[in-house]
Amino acid sequence: METDNYKYHKYGRKTLIKWSLFGFLIRVFEVFLKQTSFFKKGYENAKNIVLNKVDLFYEDLPEEFEGYTILHMTDLHLDSLPKMDTKICEKINGLKVDLCVLTGDYREGTKGNFKNILAPLYQIVSSIRQKDGIMAVLGNHDTCNMVEPFEKAGITMLINETINIDRGDSRISVTGLDDPYYYYTYQSLRALEESPEGFKIVLVHAPSMYDLASKNGYSLYLTGHTHGGQICLPGGIPVVRHLRHGRKYYRGVWHYANMTGYTGQGVGVVGIPVRFNTQSEITVLRLNRKK
Repeated sequence: METDNYKYHKYGRKTLIKWSLFGFLIRVFEVFLKQTSFFKKGYENAKNIVLNKVDLFYEDLPEEFEGYTILHMTDLHLDSLPKMDTKICEKINGLKVDLCVLTGDYREGTKGNFKNILAPLYQIVSSIRQKDGIMAVLGNHDTCNMVEPFEKAGITMLINETINIDRGDSRISVTGLDDPYYYYTYQSLRALEESPEGFKIVLVHAPSMYDLASKNGYSLYLTGHTHGGQICLPGGIPVVRHLRHGRKYYRGVWHYANMTGYTGQGVGVVGIPVRFNTQSEITVLRLNRKK
């Protein structure tokens, strides 16, 4: 798929990736924005990463996993702003969690070399204090060539597969899927359908698989891709969501049928290094049993 420069959607659409016009418009807007005081404000906001803590409640959460904590980071785009690794490490320093998950987009570009992000990524990995590992999926900005160096860093890459986490006689399952925005195949659907029964978490770069995940009994859907809009109008109304399916699930906590989702606003940025009416975030989710 990468070699042919095609993108594949879960509904069978297949089109050449052509971002030239959109990229041109972005560059024009950036030149205009830099002539105003808004650019500095947006740039400073983009560099200001916050740590959000979110409690989620479930009737089917096994008792042994009461209070289970998940560090969720998405859209790191480690080369989008200077010293991203330092800023991230400062936010997570001293933080202890049960599991860390990364939901894609580790570099700013969609092509080319990615070696420049490996040292920052390794620094971040060394700062994460977790019990059950670091699990990750690839995004539409990523390449399959990242899998080997990421796994050498201690990250478990989930390529349309499921891993179980045990506590005593109980278990939760974590499934990771390929990016549904560029690289959808039926292997993603197969991974959902073949996952075991019980409390299940799915990691997907974009929210677009929400209906299929819910249909296959998933309780929690962790995702990103949208940056929360990155550039939004007052009130947080996004100018661009980069979503065709699941557009209303572009930010924060959401619900579909019996499934809860969380769409992170992203740690880094892409295109123009600014944020307006959105917030760069790292999230700690705590799972609780409903009483």
